[in-house]
Amino acid sequence: MIQKVQKLIKESKHIICITGQEAMVECGGIDLWNPDNLYRIEKTYRKSPEEMLSAGELTTRKTYFYDFYKNEVLKVLPKPGPAYEAMKVLQSKGKLLGVISFNIYGLEELAGLSPVWELSGSVYDNYCPVCKKEYTVDYVKASKNVPLCEICKASVRPNIRLHSEKVRNDLYTQATSACQKADMILVLGTDLSGSKMRYCTGHYTGDKLVVIHKDQHFSDKFADYVIYANPGEVLPKLVEQL
Repeated sequence: MIQKVQKLIKESKHIICITGQEAMVECGGIDLWNPDNLYRIEKTYRKSPEEMLSAGELTTRKTYFYDFYKNEVLKVLPKPGPAYEAMKVLQSKGKLLGVISFNIYGLEELAGLSPVWELSGSVYDNYCPVCKKEYTVDYVKASKNVPLCEICKASVRPNIRLHSEKVRNDLYTQATSACQKADMILVLGTDLSGSKMRYCTGHYTGDKLVVIHKDQHFSDKFADYVIYANPGEVLPKLVEQL
């Protein structure tokens, strides 16, 4: 399978990469939905990660939201690993059409990849919803309790898609348009089951939809090729002969 996908990559000129949870975790990030973490979070906060990272929690319980956000979400900021270096190789060879990210840690931009469509936003982007002043993730981490705008004293919010919020229409449109133009899609560290994933890949009309993730999933049947491994282990091998 490795040799077959290698050949497909060599033949392709417009590749879209889609990055998911496993791609983030292997770069050092924490999976809040891991059973052990899920149990600990529900025991500590009396709510699930979805509830703590919801628009309702941010609106009505800002102190609790930021307690969770700073101590759990921002506890570890992962850095780009081998899979991202391999995507840079694709970019340097002129084969990478772009990256669609379902993560919130800005790994694609940290790796120097472009263009990137961050469908879930990024922890590195923070702003005041009143005066629109922008703030760094370090400002949010260093703040006591709720981070406040230096100008108007409104609470700063992270530019991530919270639960119950929709993906920005312009990002969705750009991502699906890119999938339409692609002659190959590499899905890295996730499966094809999510509604947003299905919507994006549903606009792809080719026959080179490749999924690289650790565990078998029922949605694998919708892929043209599947490799069961961590993206960081496999993708560098797939691009080494370019």
